Amino acid sequence: MYQFLAILLLIIFVVIVAYALVQNKPAGFDFKNFFSFSSGTSTSSSGANRSAVNQPARSQSQSQLQPSVPAPTPSNVPSDQPHINLSEIPLGFTIRDLSPYFKKVGVSASPGSFGSYSQVSLYGYFNGSKPVDVTGWLLKGNRGSVYVPQAVDSYDPSGVTGESDINLKNGDVIYLYSTISAIGRNLRLNKCIGWLANTNQFSPPLSLSCPGVNRSQLINFTGQCQGYILSLASCQIPNQNLLFLKNDYECQAFLDKLNYGGCVAGHRNDYDFFSNQWLVWTGSQFLDFQHDRLLLLDKQGLLVTEYSY
Repeated sequence: MYQFLAILLLIIFVVIVAYALVQNKPAGFDFKNFFSFSSGTSTSSSGANRSAVNQPARSQSQSQLQPSVPAPTPSNVPSDQPHINLSEIPLGFTIRDLSPYFKKVGVSASPGSFGSYSQVSLYGYFNGSKPVDVTGWLLKGNRGSVYVPQAVDSYDPSGVTGESDINLKNGDVIYLYSTISAIGRNLRLNKCIGWLANTNQFSPPLSLSCPGVNRSQLINFTGQCQGYILSLASCQIPNQNLLFLKNDYECQAFLDKLNYGGCVAGHRNDYDFFSNQWLVWTGSQFLDFQHDRLLLLDKQGLLVTEYSY
């Protein structure tokens, strides 16, 4: 009997509490969520712990070291630019002072002496890269400097060809002399240039190396004509006043072509017509005759190379 009354009182108590909760239910309270809260919290906590275990930690320093955008590469830097050791950087310069063409052009010099000319040579070491415009680069010594000027790429027999920038290729050489050009222009050499030495006095002298006469062109000439032509030295202008020429018009016509213009007309399409050498006359004796340090700077004032003697 007492047991029955106890159960009845417990039921009545539960009903009263439930009624009170229904009448005064807090915002967001749900009996379903109430009963599942404990298990759900446990599950989510364990899941979060598992995620924390599986997710590798990333330090703040790691995120800062990795850039969001790759650093740009300058378009004018040669693709074959080698790694530069700090020991290779000349005294007084930092790596920021180096040209994209650092050590891509070599320099040598012969300072000469009083009464003679000096010579500076530039050598291209580009390993297959595109030609590089070196006009406007500065050669700077301890007591003076000169800029690399323009030159005539293909000298026309008329002599009116204009100068243009020098585009240095791998294997090309520029010779800069302290004297003045005999024709008022700087030149790229070709296989006929030696003919110009007959009418112009260059300092230093041009190389007298011109294409020889093709013997097949002479077989129909008189023996005297052939003998005279074959006796001529390389690049030698023939004597037009020889007695046998007065009645030998064919020989005379051939001799009229033995000059720079005739050579260019006959050889301009040869695969080896152009040389890899440029001759430049600066008119400036800026080198020290005894000892000097030469710096070659590009158009941005960055160091290409140095040379000391």
